[in-house]
Amino acid sequence: MMTRRQFVHSTTATAAGISLLQSCTFGSDDENYEKAINETWQKKMPLAATDVNLHRELIRYATLAPSSHNTQCWKFKIEDKAISILPDFLRRCPAVDPDDHHLFISIGCATENLVHAALAHGFHAEPIFNKTTDGEIKVSLDPTSAVLSPQFLSITERQSTRTEYDSKHLSAEELFTLQKAGTGKNIQLQLFTEKPMIEKILEYVIEANTTQIADPAFIKELKTWIRFNEDQAVLKG
Repeated sequence: MMTRRQFVHSTTATAAGISLLQSCTFGSDDENYEKAINETWQKKMPLAATDVNLHRELIRYATLAPSSHNTQCWKFKIEDKAISILPDFLRRCPAVDPDDHHLFISIGCATENLVHAALAHGFHAEPIFNKTTDGEIKVSLDPTSAVLSPQFLSITERQSTRTEYDSKHLSAEELFTLQKAGTGKNIQLQLFTEKPMIEKILEYVIEANTTQIADPAFIKELKTWIRFNEDQAVLKG
């Protein structure tokens, strides 16, 4: 199992029989780590369909998806007119995610990123879940007119933050936007804005957190994936 720092230093992407794509590093570990982060999250103009680096660029956008504990629990296989995404079970979290529910949601997020990145580069991407394998998703790539969708433009802007809230209530317009964004086919979003209901939900959240923190296996797993810096421990996800 690789740590987050090791993962950034050697970007894992399987190609043509699952070969590894690795980045060269120079300078100190901290300099290389920051350089790799900046390059990974850089917003670039779409490549031409004939560019030899196209598949790697699409994979880069796919890996910017969120994943449970930021484990980056995926591998990629490059084919002639397709990219397959496979679960990396070496990066699973059996304590917090025993049935791999979060793992496959993470792979779904990577697939979604890949679909929008492909369209921005002039390809219609069609994901197909292969039930006969261990969860492989094959994304076919067919030429089409390039479209820079709002979803694509937001990929490099995504971030996770655990800073304190400013205690300001969301406006009716903001709540409507959230409701609309979270509603789709077979998906319904419930928003709770009344304080009594929020307090009731908080009771369950506290009880769940207490149960997890009391589990040594959960703590050990959390420490495996947590990222530390000089000032504080930051959970990425």
